[in-house]
Amino acid sequence: MTPYLTDSERRIIRALWELTDEVGYPPSIREIAEAVALSASTVANHLQALERQGVVTHTPYRSRSYQVRS
Repeated sequence: MTPYLTDSERRIIRALWELTDEVGYPPSIREIAEAVALSASTVANHLQALERQGVVTHTPYRSRSYQVRS
């Protein structure tokens, strides 16, 4: 079953892919926020929701560790 994604969540996933592809490592939450024109706290909340849905993975206590699951 495919999880329901909001427009903001789709934009965040796209930014994760594009920013990671550009520099070779995952972006920070602030870099994602800048790319999608949302606040860093809003992006962090969306990333947590995406992680609960199994769309992204994250290593606790590591910055720049959000990645889209393949």
